[in-house]
Amino acid sequence: MTTVLAAHGLGLGPWVFEPWRAAFEAAGFVFSPLTLPGHGDGQDASFAEVVAAIERAADNVSGPVILCGHSFSGLAVQTILCRRTVAAAVLVCPLPPGRPAVGSATLAHLPRALATLALGRPYTPSRRGWTDLGFSHVPPAHLADAMARSVPWPNRLCRDLIRAPEVLPTSLDTPVLVVIGGADPVIPPAAARVVADLFEAVCWRYDDLAHTPMLEPGSDRMLADIVAFCMEPVRPRVLESDGYGPEEGVGHAARKARRGPKARRRSAYGQKEAAR
Repeated sequence: MTTVLAAHGLGLGPWVFEPWRAAFEAAGFVFSPLTLPGHGDGQDASFAEVVAAIERAADNVSGPVILCGHSFSGLAVQTILCRRTVAAAVLVCPLPPGRPAVGSATLAHLPRALATLALGRPYTPSRRGWTDLGFSHVPPAHLADAMARSVPWPNRLCRDLIRAPEVLPTSLDTPVLVVIGGADPVIPPAAARVVADLFEAVCWRYDDLAHTPMLEPGSDRMLADIVAFCMEPVRPRVLESDGYGPEEGVGHAARKARRGPKARRRSAYGQKEAAR
């Protein structure tokens, strides 16, 4: 039986994936949301410690493993994919490697976050911060509960992310699915598409969803698509796309490093629309 290990985003916890549990279990998966270091344990944590925790969880699974990473955990999963092969990986609104462009909503809250981190403290977003960023599309009836269950962001982890970890895949043996919220105020769709370029992944965009689709209305189609991919992970049918991503983004540079300067730009972005 295949186990899906789901890693949450900054300040969240395994509870954020509970709305998706039933669909995965009905499809025959063992669904195991993780509690990452520095989230709710009163301790600080680094990015490397988060990556190590996800890897330990994968090592403790006897059967096939699918890694699912949301937001910054999507970057942690990317790091893991650079050194090991798993059955598949699903990256939900993933943070790209390097220094990606961020949304204007993120920039508005950055000064307060940086000031807090400079003092060595964990960062706790304000109500406005959560509303503008991670919970922008969460229904008002559920917003108070989501904020009450959220925890401060670990100081060392935030500092590590500001230093912009890089990834460079040496193997593309793991099938990867990248799902993007078209209304995401944290990770712009163009930035998330860089991840699909980097791993030559299947990449699907959902225009009515934002940064935390697990808690948002209208995410049933995304969830159904993710479960279907997990049941039959595939490498994408590669499509040529002149409009895909930045000309010289991190994904483009990584592909050139693997295949040489004459490698053609390739993309699976838009494959879903083409297939329907």
